[in-house]
Amino acid sequence: MKQYFIFLLFFVAWPAFGADASVQWARRVELGLGASGAIKTVTVEAGARAAKGQVLVALDDTPFKATFEQARADRDEAARDYQQAKQLYERTVLSAVELENAKHKSVRAQARFTHAQYALAQSRIEAPFDAWVLEVRAQPGQQVVNKLESRPLVVLAAAGEYLARLRVPSATADRLKLGQALNVSVGGKRYAGRIHALAIEPAGGKSDGQHDLAVYFQASEMLRPGRAAVVELP
Repeated sequence: MKQYFIFLLFFVAWPAFGADASVQWARRVELGLGASGAIKTVTVEAGARAAKGQVLVALDDTPFKATFEQARADRDEAARDYQQAKQLYERTVLSAVELENAKHKSVRAQARFTHAQYALAQSRIEAPFDAWVLEVRAQPGQQVVNKLESRPLVVLAAAGEYLARLRVPSATADRLKLGQALNVSVGGKRYAGRIHALAIEPAGGKSDGQHDLAVYFQASEMLRPGRAAVVELP
């Protein structure tokens, strides 16, 4: 009976209440091309849904493929030469210096192949996760020059992943911790969430200020950023 009475006191002392919040994307990324050239294809528009691994923007990859194929052929030839050199060395037909030279040639050829493979991959933008396309800043025929920096051409947000952002007073923040389960309601629908971020310092540096809180949750439907939400706090 005593334990039950203590539990009731705790429950009454900290009742759950709803705090107003705003829905935001949980993951938002700006993607650019890591290589220079002429854009050949743009497969999406703003507002579209993109699947993980889908090619969104691609340069004319003719020169990249040619370099890649040549590098692959050189790598394979150097690897065969090195294997043959090892066999000849074991039969004392080849010197240790010649064997070492064949090995270095193979290593250099492998490095050129890896670089060509990377350059080919950088000639296109792929969706890193299932996403909503927020912006597309690319058109077929557009020239891309990345000598100094890669400019964002596509802006994505992870589909189905959201944050409910709000500010809470210090007394409430003291009762919260990262990963703690909290429910989020949007448009009358309830979602299971967890604390993704909780600011240690108050916003604006005020000792009696509010602390930024972000609650991560998932929803199968698309929720537009800025929508009102309610977070159930202890």
